[in-house]
Amino acid sequence: MKFTVRQIAELLGGSVQGDTEIEIDHLAKIDENASQGSICFLANPKYEKFLYTSNASAVIIKDNFQP
Repeated sequence: MKFTVRQIAELLGGSVQGDTEIEIDHLAKIDENASQGSICFLANPKYEKFLYTSNASAVIIKDNFQP
């Protein structure tokens, strides 16, 4: 099943920075195997370095995140 980034943001009560129509069809770890169509999340600051190199189509982060 595919969802757009916009649909996922609406379900989570979040917002999107970027293309809201990107389609997501699977989950991935931010530090491994992320690819086009995947969504990841960043919860632990020790994984922040992967945010900049991940191939995920979208990453869920907190509103107050400061890169």
